[in-house]
Amino acid sequence: MMNTRVFKIALPLLAGLSFFSLAAGAQAQIAELRKNNIALSINRADVSVSGISSGAAMAFQLHVAHSKDLVGAGLVAGPPFRCADLMQGQTPPVTSDITATNMCTAYYKKIPALEVPGVAGRPIELSRLSYLAKDAFDRRAVDPQSGLCGDRVYLIAGGDDQTVPANVTNATKALYETLLGACADKSAGQQIVSKVVPGMPHTMPTTASPNQTGCVAGSPYIANCGMDGAADMMAYLHRRENTPQANRPADPNNLIRFDQHAVIGPGNPTWRMHKYGYVYVPEACKNGASCALHIALHGCHQNQDQINLESYDPKHTYLFAADAGYNDYAERNNIIVLYPQAQNTEGVSGISGNPSGCWDWWGYNGAGYWRKDAPQIRIIWKFVEALSRR
Repeated sequence: MMNTRVFKIALPLLAGLSFFSLAAGAQAQIAELRKNNIALSINRADVSVSGISSGAAMAFQLHVAHSKDLVGAGLVAGPPFRCADLMQGQTPPVTSDITATNMCTAYYKKIPALEVPGVAGRPIELSRLSYLAKDAFDRRAVDPQSGLCGDRVYLIAGGDDQTVPANVTNATKALYETLLGACADKSAGQQIVSKVVPGMPHTMPTTASPNQTGCVAGSPYIANCGMDGAADMMAYLHRRENTPQANRPADPNNLIRFDQHAVIGPGNPTWRMHKYGYVYVPEACKNGASCALHIALHGCHQNQDQINLESYDPKHTYLFAADAGYNDYAERNNIIVLYPQAQNTEGVSGISGNPSGCWDWWGYNGAGYWRKDAPQIRIIWKFVEALSRR
């Protein structure tokens, strides 16, 4: 699910490049909800995030950046926070795109042209990850580390994942254990659930498939691997494990497409965000009930334009927001699900290049991709704010 081209990513500091003004669109709302007379009542003390692959990397970034605002994060096949910065300051210098494809993933094995001797397969050092996280906290570029204390984390890895292999997901777990282990409450480190699904490739695990396909590798990167990954993550993050559930399935009519660019604001940079995002609104939430919010982030090749390309199941038209497994659980448990989308940019190289529609976890929008004020993190949070305004 990573880029299928040799990256040519420049990473200039964007100190002089202005980001969109929150003040200009501070009262922005989701127009598509207003048109349907839907006024949400979101419990802002019950907001979480999850994602797969590049979406998992972004979920970790969002969790660290907004730890005071989130109750936890779920990662499927996710690299650790600031993994792409591991080789910063090396001699000779190693850029973040090379680090991402040679250390934070095993993508260099799929495309030999990506392989850089001396970097490919190099072990990920926890001490270096911890240093980069401390640097983020010390610079106050993200919420204080204490914001993570009390949060829950749910990690899923595939036993046969050839894209984000075990050494990477183990590093993700180790970094979370370090960050939560520093909390005054020493039991915080016990709030991490880690599951390895035997035989699972690089995919989003579900317990259903439209055409009885099994745990298959490749596009759409959603497969029946005998685990309801989305439901398991949401149940744990929102502490619903023992909560009675409503007896109703997801209603396709409750999945609403909205114009992301309209919320970002006319004339503002879109920073490789797709024209459209989606939000699933359970029936009770449409009718005024106080509801939790979950942010679900697709992986590379999973936006609405790319998810069905070279699909192993061409009989079904997939949409991450409809097929990743979140909505049934959300409907039964009054959890609104926000599905932002990143935009692929075919034929564009350099800092604007993102041909596979990945989230920015290596710096294609700039070196500060992990900061709270990073373009995509700010945009996603602007969507959260827009959903929360009545």
